[in-house]
Amino acid sequence: MGHIYVKATFYNAIEYVEYMLGKRRLEDVRSVYVDALVDTGSTFPALPEDKIEELGLPLIGGYPAETAEGVGKVKLAAHAIIKIEDRISETPVIVRPKGTTPLIGVVVLEQMGYRVDPNTGKLVKGLPLML
Repeated sequence: MGHIYVKATFYNAIEYVEYMLGKRRLEDVRSVYVDALVDTGSTFPALPEDKIEELGLPLIGGYPAETAEGVGKVKLAAHAIIKIEDRISETPVIVRPKGTTPLIGVVVLEQMGYRVDPNTGKLVKGLPLML
C-alpha cells in the first residue's frame, strides 16, 4: 500500500467558533489548505511551523513524545479545526519544521469516522465519533 494524501483545511479554532456564533464571516477565519499525508502511526495532526504561524495558533509548550526520529520533545500548538471533505474535527496540532509535510493522525481520522482501507489505499467513511 502506498502513501495516502488528503486535501484538508485547518482553521484557527477560536475564530471558527466565532464564525459558528455568527460573529465572524468564514472568509475572515484564518485558514490553510494543504495536501496532508495520512499517518496512522501518528496520534495528532501536524503542520509546518510557518502554517501554524499563518493560522495564528499559540504554542502550548513542549512535550516528550516518540516520533519517527526516536524519543524526543515535540512542540504542541493550540487547537485547530480540521476539515476533510464534509467532516470536521477539533484537536491540538503538533508543530513540525518549515517545509515538512502536513500530517493527519488517528485522532482526526477517528473523530471524523474515517478508516484506511488497506486493499485500496484510500480513506473510507464510516460513522463519525465512533466510540
